[in-house]
Amino acid sequence: MARIMTGVNWLIPVFALLAVVPLVAGPFYSRLVATGILYGVAAVGFNVLFGYTGLLSFGHAMFWGTGAYVVAIGTVKLSLGFPQSFLLALGVVLLLALVTGYLSLRHTKIYFAMLTLAFSQLVYAVALKWRSVTGADEGIYGIPRPLGDIEDYYYVVLVVSFATLFLTWKLLRSPLGLAFRSVRDNPYRAEVVGYSVNRVRLVSFLVSGLVTGIAGALYSPLQSSINPDSLYWTFSAAIVFMAILGGSRVFLGPFIGGLVYVFIQDIAMGLTEYWLLITGLILGAVIFILPSGIVGFIVKLAGGDEE
Repeated sequence: MARIMTGVNWLIPVFALLAVVPLVAGPFYSRLVATGILYGVAAVGFNVLFGYTGLLSFGHAMFWGTGAYVVAIGTVKLSLGFPQSFLLALGVVLLLALVTGYLSLRHTKIYFAMLTLAFSQLVYAVALKWRSVTGADEGIYGIPRPLGDIEDYYYVVLVVSFATLFLTWKLLRSPLGLAFRSVRDNPYRAEVVGYSVNRVRLVSFLVSGLVTGIAGALYSPLQSSINPDSLYWTFSAAIVFMAILGGSRVFLGPFIGGLVYVFIQDIAMGLTEYWLLITGLILGAVIFILPSGIVGFIVKLAGGDEE
């Protein structure tokens, strides 16, 4: 298999460009781009499991939504500050990833994907029914935003996202990242050379869930609200869409896919109520015309192969 190209040398230029957005755009586009940044981080988290370890999850909405809900509950219902709520969210996401990962990784391939979907729907059902804590289908509103204005909070999102992506890239370049790729390429050979395949997959699942959970924890203050839709299976499918759209074989591919997706979603929702059909058609076109994704195609066109 071809190497996964990280393209991390694009990280600083991309984020430098994104840093200009609040200076030249109003609150609407600042919120929209910030949403795209968080979608992109969530897709990179998913891709740690999918692109680097070879496991397809249909349940990553549970990490995104759990991170978002814990921050909302912490700040609104427990009167905690954002930093404390954010750290609490990461702890809860890690615990959820540990439990669901341990149970799901007893199987692989389609069985693993279906188990992650089942656990995600279970978390969705809890959020939908536990009215006293989650607000049920109404969700939680009035979530305080650190620094107040959208433009100011945008930079919180930007800095935390940059740090998350950089640390994720460093981890994937480490011996642990090599273990992920070894298990992806040939789990039997990886086991022969001394890797515990299930343990490596579980660590990948934890990292993947945590990165996606970080994005979710930043999302609810951005929107000042959260509801069970963020936990529904359709958002898990959207995360898969973002990774494939940008290119799962390039480190920043899913991130760019998240940014592109949020604009596709915004434009399509303004055109028709059947916007999911439009995104599905675009995904089909990408798979057939650009099987390596948008960024993957650009990298190949430029002849780049640096990790």
